[in-house]
Amino acid sequence: MEIKDLQYKWGMISDHELSNGYKSIILTPECKSDLYLGTNKEANRCLILSLPKNHKVNFKATIKENLSIEYFSDTNYIVLKLIDNSFYELFDDLIISMYNRIKDFSNVDDYLKEFIQTFYKWSEFFNDKNSFLLSSEIIKGLFGELFLLQFYIDNLRSPVNDILLSWTGPFDKRHDFTFDQKDIEVKTKVDSKLDVTISSEYQLEKNLDKELELVVVTVLENEGYSIQFLIQEIKNKIQLKSGDYTLFLKALNLKGIDLKNASLYNNFLFKPTSQITYNCTSLSFPKIVKSNISKEISKVKYNLRISALNNFITSELYF
Repeated sequence: MEIKDLQYKWGMISDHELSNGYKSIILTPECKSDLYLGTNKEANRCLILSLPKNHKVNFKATIKENLSIEYFSDTNYIVLKLIDNSFYELFDDLIISMYNRIKDFSNVDDYLKEFIQTFYKWSEFFNDKNSFLLSSEIIKGLFGELFLLQFYIDNLRSPVNDILLSWTGPFDKRHDFTFDQKDIEVKTKVDSKLDVTISSEYQLEKNLDKELELVVVTVLENEGYSIQFLIQEIKNKIQLKSGDYTLFLKALNLKGIDLKNASLYNNFLFKPTSQITYNCTSLSFPKIVKSNISKEISKVKYNLRISALNNFITSELYF
Protein backbone atom coordinates (compact mmCIF):
# COMPACT_ATOMS: atom_id res chain seq x y z
CA MET A 1 0.00 0.00 0.00
CA GLU A 2 1.25 3.47 -0.93
CA ILE A 3 0.29 7.05 -0.08
CA LYS A 4 -1.44 7.48 -3.47
CA ASP A 5 -3.75 4.57 -2.58
CA LEU A 6 -4.74 6.30 0.66
CA GLN A 7 -5.33 9.61 -1.07
CA TYR A 8 -7.65 7.89 -3.54
CA LYS A 9 -9.62 6.27 -0.72
CA TRP A 10 -9.90 9.53 1.25
CA GLY A 11 -11.35 11.07 -1.93
CA MET A 12 -13.92 8.28 -2.14
CA ILE A 13 -14.98 8.89 1.46
CA SER A 14 -15.40 12.65 0.93
CA ASP A 15 -17.85 11.99 -1.92
CA HIS A 16 -20.40 10.43 0.46
CA GLU A 17 -22.91 12.17 2.70
CA LEU A 18 -22.82 11.49 6.45
CA SER A 19 -25.98 11.18 8.53
CA ASN A 20 -24.47 9.75 11.68
CA GLY A 21 -21.51 7.70 12.88
CA TYR A 22 -18.67 7.51 10.35
CA LYS A 23 -18.21 7.65 6.64
CA SER A 24 -15.87 4.75 6.11
CA ILE A 25 -14.24 2.46 3.58
CA ILE A 26 -12.20 -0.69 4.05
CA LEU A 27 -8.49 0.05 3.97
CA THR A 28 -7.68 -2.99 1.83
CA PRO A 29 -9.02 -6.55 1.64
CA GLU A 30 -5.41 -7.76 1.77
CA CYS A 31 -5.34 -6.98 5.50
CA LYS A 32 -6.40 -9.99 7.59
CA SER A 33 -8.02 -7.74 10.24
CA ASP A 34 -10.96 -5.43 9.54
CA LEU A 35 -9.29 -2.04 9.20
CA TYR A 36 -11.20 0.98 7.86
CA LEU A 37 -10.52 4.57 6.93
CA GLY A 38 -13.21 6.92 8.15
CA THR A 39 -14.30 10.45 8.95
CA ASN A 40 -16.74 11.56 11.65
CA LYS A 41 -19.30 14.37 11.47
CA GLU A 42 -16.62 16.91 12.51
CA ALA A 43 -14.58 15.76 9.47
CA ASN A 44 -11.81 14.31 11.65
CA ARG A 45 -9.90 11.58 9.87
CA CYS A 46 -9.95 8.23 11.64
CA LEU A 47 -8.49 4.75 11.41
CA ILE A 48 -11.02 2.20 12.64
CA LEU A 49 -10.30 -1.32 13.81
CA SER A 50 -13.43 -3.47 13.85
CA LEU A 51 -13.17 -6.26 16.40
CA PRO A 52 -15.18 -9.52 16.25
CA LYS A 53 -18.56 -9.08 17.94
CA ASN A 54 -17.81 -11.68 20.61
CA HIS A 55 -14.43 -10.17 21.51
CA LYS A 56 -14.91 -7.60 24.26
CA VAL A 57 -12.03 -5.55 25.66
CA ASN A 58 -11.48 -3.43 28.73
CA PHE A 59 -9.96 -0.33 27.24
CA LYS A 60 -9.65 3.25 28.51
CA ALA A 61 -9.69 6.10 26.01
CA THR A 62 -6.47 8.08 25.63
CA ILE A 63 -6.34 11.62 24.27
CA LYS A 64 -2.98 13.07 23.27
CA GLU A 65 -2.27 16.56 21.92
CA ASN A 66 -3.51 15.91 18.38
CA LEU A 67 -4.33 12.20 18.38
CA SER A 68 -6.73 10.03 20.35
CA ILE A 69 -7.76 6.39 20.65
CA GLU A 70 -11.13 5.21 21.98
CA TYR A 71 -13.13 1.98 22.27
CA PHE A 72 -16.86 1.90 21.45
CA SER A 73 -18.48 -1.15 23.04
CA ASP A 74 -21.76 -0.83 21.10
CA THR A 75 -20.04 -1.33 17.74
CA ASN A 76 -16.87 -3.06 19.00
CA TYR A 77 -14.77 -0.47 17.21
CA ILE A 78 -11.44 0.94 18.33
CA VAL A 79 -11.07 4.34 16.70
CA LEU A 80 -7.77 6.14 16.27
CA LYS A 81 -8.72 9.77 15.56
CA LEU A 82 -6.69 12.66 14.18
CA ILE A 83 -7.76 15.70 16.19
CA ASP A 84 -5.88 18.30 14.14
CA ASN A 85 -6.29 17.64 10.42
CA SER A 86 -3.25 19.77 9.61
CA PHE A 87 -1.32 16.59 10.49
CA TYR A 88 -3.09 14.60 7.75
CA GLU A 89 0.16 13.81 5.91
CA LEU A 90 1.74 12.33 9.03
CA PHE A 91 -1.51 10.49 9.76
CA ASP A 92 -1.26 8.82 6.36
CA ASP A 93 2.28 7.75 7.25
CA LEU A 94 0.97 6.27 10.50
CA ILE A 95 -1.67 4.31 8.56
CA ILE A 96 0.92 2.89 6.16
CA SER A 97 3.05 1.86 9.13
CA MET A 98 0.02 0.35 10.89
CA TYR A 99 -0.94 -1.64 7.80
CA ASN A 100 2.57 -3.02 7.37
CA ARG A 101 2.70 -4.11 11.01
CA ILE A 102 -0.69 -5.85 11.33
CA LYS A 103 -1.69 -6.93 7.80
CA ASP A 104 -0.56 -10.54 8.31
CA PHE A 105 -1.99 -10.99 11.83
CA SER A 106 -5.14 -13.10 11.97
CA ASN A 107 -5.30 -13.51 15.75
CA VAL A 108 -7.39 -10.71 17.28
CA ASP A 109 -5.21 -10.34 20.38
CA ASP A 110 -2.11 -9.94 18.20
CA TYR A 111 -3.45 -7.24 15.89
CA LEU A 112 -5.27 -5.44 18.71
CA LYS A 113 -2.04 -5.24 20.72
CA GLU A 114 -0.10 -3.99 17.69
CA PHE A 115 -2.81 -1.39 16.90
CA ILE A 116 -2.65 0.09 20.41
CA GLN A 117 1.16 -0.02 20.62
CA THR A 118 1.48 1.74 17.26
CA PHE A 119 -0.78 4.55 18.52
CA TYR A 120 1.47 5.20 21.52
CA LYS A 121 4.61 4.93 19.42
CA TRP A 122 3.41 7.54 16.93
CA SER A 123 1.50 9.91 19.23
CA GLU A 124 4.65 11.78 20.31
CA PHE A 125 5.16 13.05 16.74
CA PHE A 126 1.74 14.73 16.53
CA ASN A 127 2.68 17.96 18.29
CA ASP A 128 3.87 21.49 17.61
CA LYS A 129 6.83 21.52 19.99
CA ASN A 130 9.45 22.46 17.34
CA SER A 131 8.55 26.15 17.21
CA PHE A 132 12.08 27.62 17.19
CA LEU A 133 13.92 28.36 13.96
CA LEU A 134 17.26 26.77 13.16
CA SER A 135 20.16 28.75 11.69
CA SER A 136 21.27 28.37 8.08
CA GLU A 137 24.51 26.70 9.25
CA ILE A 138 22.59 24.07 11.21
CA ILE A 139 20.29 23.43 8.23
CA LYS A 140 23.31 23.04 5.94
CA GLY A 141 24.89 20.55 8.34
CA LEU A 142 21.63 18.64 8.63
CA PHE A 143 21.34 18.54 4.84
CA GLY A 144 24.73 16.82 4.63
CA GLU A 145 23.77 14.22 7.23
CA LEU A 146 20.46 13.51 5.48
CA PHE A 147 22.20 13.28 2.13
CA LEU A 148 24.60 10.70 3.53
CA LEU A 149 21.78 8.82 5.26
CA GLN A 150 19.98 8.54 1.92
CA PHE A 151 23.21 7.35 0.29
CA TYR A 152 23.58 4.59 2.89
CA ILE A 153 19.94 3.50 2.44
CA ASP A 154 20.51 3.26 -1.31
CA ASN A 155 23.91 1.56 -1.22
CA LEU A 156 24.41 -0.46 1.94
CA ARG A 157 23.15 -4.02 2.13
CA SER A 158 22.19 -3.66 5.78
CA PRO A 159 18.49 -3.71 6.77
CA VAL A 160 17.01 -0.23 6.52
CA ASN A 161 16.21 -0.10 10.25
CA ASP A 162 19.86 -0.80 11.09
CA ILE A 163 20.88 2.10 8.85
CA LEU A 164 18.36 4.42 10.52
CA LEU A 165 19.66 3.40 13.94
CA SER A 166 23.22 4.11 12.78
CA TRP A 167 22.35 7.84 12.50
CA THR A 168 23.40 8.66 16.07
CA GLY A 169 24.31 12.35 15.70
CA PRO A 170 20.86 13.59 16.81
CA PHE A 171 21.21 11.57 20.03
CA ASP A 172 24.33 13.47 21.16
CA LYS A 173 26.65 10.59 20.41
CA ARG A 174 30.28 11.36 19.64
CA HIS A 175 29.95 10.77 15.89
CA ASP A 176 27.19 11.32 13.33
CA PHE A 177 26.97 7.66 12.23
CA THR A 178 27.88 4.61 14.27
CA PHE A 179 28.37 1.22 12.63
CA ASP A 180 29.76 -2.04 14.00
CA GLN A 181 33.18 -1.68 12.39
CA LYS A 182 33.53 2.09 12.00
CA ASP A 183 32.13 5.51 12.89
CA ILE A 184 31.47 8.39 10.51
CA GLU A 185 31.82 12.12 11.13
CA VAL A 186 30.04 14.28 8.52
CA LYS A 187 30.94 17.82 7.53
CA THR A 188 29.06 19.90 4.96
CA LYS A 189 30.80 22.81 3.27
CA VAL A 190 29.93 25.17 0.43
CA ASP A 191 31.95 24.88 -2.75
CA SER A 192 33.80 28.17 -2.18
CA LYS A 193 35.12 27.18 1.27
CA LEU A 194 38.55 25.59 1.71
CA ASP A 195 38.10 24.42 5.31
CA VAL A 196 35.69 22.51 7.50
CA THR A 197 35.30 23.36 11.17
CA ILE A 198 35.99 20.73 13.82
CA SER A 199 34.01 21.94 16.80
CA SER A 200 35.50 19.89 19.62
CA GLU A 201 38.43 17.71 20.58
CA TYR A 202 36.09 14.69 20.52
CA GLN A 203 34.78 14.88 16.95
CA LEU A 204 37.76 13.16 15.35
CA GLU A 205 38.60 11.00 18.36
CA LYS A 206 37.99 7.39 17.39
CA ASN A 207 36.32 4.87 19.64
CA LEU A 208 38.39 1.89 20.75
CA ASP A 209 38.77 -0.90 18.19
CA LYS A 210 36.84 1.01 15.52
CA GLU A 211 37.82 2.89 12.41
CA LEU A 212 36.85 6.55 11.98
CA GLU A 213 36.07 8.24 8.67
CA LEU A 214 35.45 11.88 7.88
CA VAL A 215 32.94 12.39 5.06
CA VAL A 216 32.88 15.88 3.54
CA VAL A 217 29.80 16.73 1.51
CA THR A 218 30.38 19.79 -0.70
CA VAL A 219 27.35 21.75 -1.88
CA LEU A 220 26.39 24.74 -3.97
CA GLU A 221 24.00 27.11 -2.21
CA ASN A 222 20.79 28.69 -3.53
CA GLU A 223 20.18 25.88 -6.03
CA GLY A 224 19.27 22.24 -5.84
CA TYR A 225 16.73 21.10 -3.27
CA SER A 226 15.59 21.65 0.30
CA ILE A 227 15.73 19.48 3.41
CA GLN A 228 11.95 19.04 3.10
CA PHE A 229 12.44 17.42 -0.32
CA LEU A 230 15.24 15.24 1.05
CA ILE A 231 13.12 14.17 4.03
CA GLN A 232 10.31 13.16 1.66
CA GLU A 233 12.72 11.14 -0.48
CA ILE A 234 14.08 9.31 2.57
CA LYS A 235 10.58 8.66 3.85
CA ASN A 236 9.59 7.08 0.53
CA LYS A 237 12.65 4.81 0.60
CA ILE A 238 11.94 3.72 4.19
CA GLN A 239 8.33 2.86 3.35
CA LEU A 240 9.34 1.06 0.15
CA LYS A 241 11.69 -1.13 2.22
CA SER A 242 9.04 -1.60 4.96
CA GLY A 243 11.26 0.14 7.51
CA ASP A 244 10.25 1.72 10.81
CA TYR A 245 9.60 5.34 9.86
CA THR A 246 9.34 6.38 13.52
CA LEU A 247 13.10 5.79 13.91
CA PHE A 248 13.66 8.53 11.35
CA LEU A 249 11.00 10.82 12.84
CA LYS A 250 12.52 10.57 16.32
CA ALA A 251 15.96 11.54 15.06
CA LEU A 252 14.52 14.47 13.07
CA ASN A 253 12.58 15.70 16.10
CA LEU A 254 15.75 15.74 18.18
CA LYS A 255 17.26 17.93 15.45
CA GLY A 256 14.31 20.34 15.82
CA ILE A 257 12.63 19.26 12.57
CA ASP A 258 9.21 17.76 11.97
CA LEU A 259 7.00 17.35 8.92
CA LYS A 260 5.13 20.58 9.68
CA ASN A 261 8.06 22.95 10.18
CA ALA A 262 10.40 21.52 7.52
CA SER A 263 8.78 23.80 4.92
CA LEU A 264 9.99 26.85 6.87
CA TYR A 265 13.48 26.12 5.51
CA ASN A 266 12.56 25.83 1.83
CA ASN A 267 14.50 29.02 1.12
CA PHE A 268 17.71 27.10 1.92
CA LEU A 269 18.60 25.13 -1.20
CA PHE A 270 21.66 22.94 -1.66
CA LYS A 271 23.06 21.05 -4.62
CA PRO A 272 25.63 18.36 -3.70
CA THR A 273 28.71 18.38 -5.93
CA SER A 274 30.93 15.85 -4.17
CA GLN A 275 31.14 13.34 -1.32
CA ILE A 276 34.71 12.60 -0.27
CA THR A 277 35.72 10.17 2.47
CA TYR A 278 38.93 10.49 4.49
CA ASN A 279 40.63 7.98 6.77
CA CYS A 280 40.92 9.66 10.16
CA THR A 281 42.30 6.57 11.87
CA SER A 282 45.75 7.06 10.35
CA LEU A 283 48.25 8.29 12.93
CA SER A 284 49.45 10.96 10.49
CA PHE A 285 46.00 12.42 9.92
CA PRO A 286 46.09 16.04 11.20
CA LYS A 287 43.73 16.40 14.13
CA ILE A 288 43.48 17.65 17.68
CA VAL A 289 41.87 15.03 19.89
CA LYS A 290 41.38 14.64 23.61
CA SER A 291 43.78 11.73 23.93
CA ASN A 292 46.65 13.83 22.51
CA ILE A 293 46.28 17.06 24.48
CA SER A 294 46.74 18.05 28.08
CA LYS A 295 43.80 17.33 30.35
CA GLU A 296 43.71 21.03 31.27
CA ILE A 297 42.71 21.93 27.69
CA SER A 298 39.07 21.69 26.64
CA LYS A 299 36.51 23.07 24.19
CA VAL A 300 38.93 22.97 21.28
CA LYS A 301 37.70 24.32 17.93
CA TYR A 302 39.77 24.49 14.75
CA ASN A 303 39.61 24.55 10.95
CA LEU A 304 40.84 21.69 8.79
CA ARG A 305 42.12 22.48 5.28
CA ILE A 306 40.48 19.88 3.05
CA SER A 307 42.76 20.39 0.05
CA ALA A 308 45.73 19.26 2.17
CA LEU A 309 44.17 15.86 2.97
CA ASN A 310 44.46 14.15 -0.43
CA ASN A 311 46.75 11.43 0.94
CA PHE A 312 43.98 10.28 3.27
CA ILE A 313 41.18 9.99 0.70
CA THR A 314 39.56 6.53 0.59
CA SER A 315 36.68 7.28 -1.80
CA GLU A 316 35.46 10.10 -4.02
CA LEU A 317 32.03 10.67 -5.53
CA TYR A 318 31.13 13.60 -7.76
CA PHE A 319 27.64 14.60 -8.75
